[in-house]
Amino acid sequence: MLDYERLRPTERAWDLTGMRRLLQRSGWCPGARPAVQVAGSKGKGTAASWLHALVVGGGGRAGLYSSPHLTTLRERIRVGEQWVPIDELAAILERLLALAGDQPPTFFEAMTAAAVEWFARRRCDVAIYEVGLGGRHDATTAIDVDAAIVTRVELEHTEVLGATIAAIADEKAQVIRPHGLGLTACTGEALRIVREHADRVDAELLVLGEDFALVDGVRASDGLGGTLRLPDGERRRFWLPGAAMFELPAFALAAAALARVAPQWLPPLDPAPRPLLPCRFEVFEEPDGEVLVLDGAHTEDSLRAVADELARRFPGRRPVVLTAAASGKRWREGLSALLPLADDFVVTELTGTPGEPAAAIASWLVDNGARSEVAADASSGLRRLRERPGPRLVVGSFYLAGAVRRLVARPDEDHDR
Repeated sequence: MLDYERLRPTERAWDLTGMRRLLQRSGWCPGARPAVQVAGSKGKGTAASWLHALVVGGGGRAGLYSSPHLTTLRERIRVGEQWVPIDELAAILERLLALAGDQPPTFFEAMTAAAVEWFARRRCDVAIYEVGLGGRHDATTAIDVDAAIVTRVELEHTEVLGATIAAIADEKAQVIRPHGLGLTACTGEALRIVREHADRVDAELLVLGEDFALVDGVRASDGLGGTLRLPDGERRRFWLPGAAMFELPAFALAAAALARVAPQWLPPLDPAPRPLLPCRFEVFEEPDGEVLVLDGAHTEDSLRAVADELARRFPGRRPVVLTAAASGKRWREGLSALLPLADDFVVTELTGTPGEPAAAIASWLVDNGARSEVAADASSGLRRLRERPGPRLVVGSFYLAGAVRRLVARPDEDHDR
């Protein structure tokens, strides 16, 4: 199968024809409903995870389709706390490929169709689909959904989605269906584009800060709280134990979407059932008493949010940073957001995806006043990090954060229950 996540439109007819053909094959189960699709440059994985956690916390059966995976392909398809069993995934994919005939699906199309099938078999109360890339032509957009979320828009994947915020916002806005329901945390130019699309397709659009909002915020060392005003005007107190600031918009989008499409599964929010967010400001205690923070952020705004959270949690302390960048990423702009807070870097190469040369990144950091050295791989990079006082931050790519996580995290056996 072709790897959709590394394809460019020039290499394949980039549209929904193949995915729609897969979903319409005879013998395939209709998708579980209600369903929610989550798109955006920043926060889509967090919003999808929050939606999943809220449904489970409310007693419902939630299916979550997400990407990328950090340790195993099975992570991408889960119901509750269970990843799809490997034998069931293999059987679904084998049948799917047999039905596809001489028009094999891409990797992402196949996994998306498998998720639809498994969620239907498991009779999920709510199905959640995270967009892989963009929105207009993403395989998840071929699935019938009851609401679509566009979190926020940044410059990313510009060679595919366009070189401006407006162009990227237009690609992502397409997940909002004609006469459907959309929710967004976009602002500025991106919000203008999303509004125009919603008006054009006669969809209802709910905007964070206007139609629903977070008010009376409380920040504490052990969590975040406040009041959530839902789209119908109801106000609910919330407390998010251990949450980072960047989770607040994702939490609000998830709760507002659930309140509209499946309110029976919206649980009490004080405290809210917070999801595990691997490699999204995930904090580990180190053997020497220091902390290790893993985050897959790679865009300028995302890395600025990481820097803000570091300053909030560890005031007055300058982190040492292990970083890498996938090919084509705007790593200069991203690392510029960290330079006011950090001046000691270790740069390494990525495995599993093409990456920018570590030496070039290290040289740029030195030219911009930081100390920097190159490590051969994630393991040696982690060793170099541990030679310095912390906090220790791994950032710049989910591939890198995932590789380090495999070195430090204990296996979670709950996913096989």
